[in-house]
Amino acid sequence: MGLLEGKLGIVFGVANKRSIAWAIAQAWHREGAKLAFTYQGERLKDNVEELAGTFGADTLILPCDVTSDEQIKAVFSTVKEKFGRLDLMLHSVAFAPKEALEGDFINTSRDAFKMAHDISAYSLIGLAREAAPLMDRGGSIVAMTYYGAEKVVPHYNVMGVAKAALEA
Repeated sequence: MGLLEGKLGIVFGVANKRSIAWAIAQAWHREGAKLAFTYQGERLKDNVEELAGTFGADTLILPCDVTSDEQIKAVFSTVKEKFGRLDLMLHSVAFAPKEALEGDFINTSRDAFKMAHDISAYSLIGLAREAAPLMDRGGSIVAMTYYGAEKVVPHYNVMGVAKAALEA
């Protein structure tokens, strides 16, 4: 019997088989958790469906653009309908436009700054707000960060600031 036997979780942020989110999902599943997965956009849908499908044909796979409160609510409404509750949530979501990761940080546009923070940091608030009511027996929310939140890392630029916000 695994440490997470009977636990129900949702994973945000699997991009491919090399994703840290995928490694965590595999560990949770190995320990007995039943998981739901989300994907952002059609580009990632096939990857997530292929990977999550290895956990069984009945694995819940849902679209979710974390910049959309409506999509976030729809995801958790479906999770409530299918699972009834939730024990685990993984936030492994981050994004900044390519141009905000190149060149000098001082050239980051306002729009790129807003986008990086909305997707990489604020999304945790939106997801946690919807997950919390489903965690009526308690639960765990895990958010992924990176060393670049604490130290300057070349070409990480605005993502370092967004991850620092996430950590705070």
